[in-house]
Amino acid sequence: MNSLAGLKILLGFEVGTGEEVYMNLHHTVITGMTQLSGKTTTLEALISRSKKQAIAFKTKRGEGGFNNYIEIQPFFNQRADWQYVSSILEAVLREKMRFERPWIMRATKNTKTLREVLENIQQLRAESNPTTLAENVYTALEEYLKIVVPQIEKFEFSKKLMLHEGINVMDLTLMSVELQSLVIQSTMEFVISKLQDVIIIIPEAWEHLPQGRNTPVKLYAETFIRKGASIGNYLFIDSQDIAGIDKTPLRQCNNWILGRQREGHEVERVREQLGKTKFSADDIRTLPIGHFYAILGDEIKNVYVLPAGVPDELGKKVAKGEIDSSEVKKYLSNPGDENKKEAPIDVPQLLPAPNDTTLKRIEDLELKIIKIEKEASLLRSEFELLRRDITNINLKFNDIISIQKQDRKEDVVKIITENTTFNIDDLNLLVDQRMHQILKYDRPTTFVNIDVSSAFKNAIKDNILKQIAFNIRNIPKNTTTAAMLIHERKTMRRGELYGLLYSSMGKRMDDFYKDIQLLEEAKIINYNKDTGIIKWSLGEYLEKELGNLYDENTRNEFENYLTSLLLPANN
Repeated sequence: MNSLAGLKILLGFEVGTGEEVYMNLHHTVITGMTQLSGKTTTLEALISRSKKQAIAFKTKRGEGGFNNYIEIQPFFNQRADWQYVSSILEAVLREKMRFERPWIMRATKNTKTLREVLENIQQLRAESNPTTLAENVYTALEEYLKIVVPQIEKFEFSKKLMLHEGINVMDLTLMSVELQSLVIQSTMEFVISKLQDVIIIIPEAWEHLPQGRNTPVKLYAETFIRKGASIGNYLFIDSQDIAGIDKTPLRQCNNWILGRQREGHEVERVREQLGKTKFSADDIRTLPIGHFYAILGDEIKNVYVLPAGVPDELGKKVAKGEIDSSEVKKYLSNPGDENKKEAPIDVPQLLPAPNDTTLKRIEDLELKIIKIEKEASLLRSEFELLRRDITNINLKFNDIISIQKQDRKEDVVKIITENTTFNIDDLNLLVDQRMHQILKYDRPTTFVNIDVSSAFKNAIKDNILKQIAFNIRNIPKNTTTAAMLIHERKTMRRGELYGLLYSSMGKRMDDFYKDIQLLEEAKIINYNKDTGIIKWSLGEYLEKELGNLYDENTRNEFENYLTSLLLPANN
């Protein structure tokens, strides 16, 4: 039976009334400006009062930590099975693996470590033909493993996850973000399969649960959230803001504890969660340290979170506004029994308390840090997009070349051996005329108009339509809705399409532009970046490719057939 089911934890006291505020233990998200909101103190207080085990990860040097914690050796269970390596490749390429699995299985055959996988991949890549699909898959995996494998061998990891009551911290500060993600994911996987009643704190959620790209942590988080609650395992998501976090895990969090924010867009996101009509932007910007707006199930409370080790009566006075929250700081440096009445011995301050000017300067610097971190995250995302696009372009180019070579070979054999209306003399005539053009003009030219057989025309038509149909069938379901809308309107402005389909779905502009790119690659739309005009262009493309072979009515039939492939298949 789940010992945490229905467990209520004292969060703190309602601002103004001083009444106790409890929260049910569940998946929780905590946001707020670093060092100005009190996130770490809130996490420590909740875990302390839950009397349960928790795992936290220190990922950055110099970041503030907990007052009471036990540092444990980082845990990492190294795997080399094809399913695990496939999930790594999905994180690198940010797309689901489908037909690549046979190559991944070949790379992981008879391996026990990622070093052995890397060595297999390097050998297989050397044996692969350049620019082939297999070579690109192996290259992507090789580059990723070159980052993490040397670090895995550099650090000493624990093979057993031994936890103590309270907060257990793994120090990952000397590891790259890639290895940090593998360690966090490995810990989550062990907790789900072996433990219960454990809270895992995901730090820097914008980095490990990012929106718009995959990481090992993000790929496993959905499994952890879905399976964890039934056995008392919960995620606490810690982040400076909401913007950069993937929305799938956020939707599963029943508790939202939202602290102080200054940046305009983030303030509006917090108001959106709380209900814009009830809270002003100044309400969010002026939240004192330790004060949060808490969404607890269906309730919203303005609460002062009682830090661990601070007497209840003192917390109530802060919530009522009778004393300032700075009065409790002396308890935080010497944490003890929560019900302790006598105050600890005062230690003379060597530095004066910060004044308003100092606090404002801290806030300004914090905003600059947040801006720089977001810009760095955006640049990383753009880099990953470019790398993925280059890989995808190479894969599609190789597919097209392979298909065209096969189709040409089959069509020529079929024409020569089976069709009586197009014989070897026809083929020789075409070659002679083309050679005559090359010799006469010494530059690339086009074939002259020749009345060739219907079989030859069909070979050209089938090859082109087959490729377009292949592209259309591989368009994701959500993107086909946009394609059908553009087909209906023929011409649309970029903002009009985004407003009709994407803004209501909460999709980012990055997703919108990726969908536009997919439709362009499928040859069914044309997008002018300068004017923002999106135009249905499948008919124009068919006219360009088949205009010399088929009349307008026939080309219209081809277009209608290809457009029908956008409709959902009947079951």
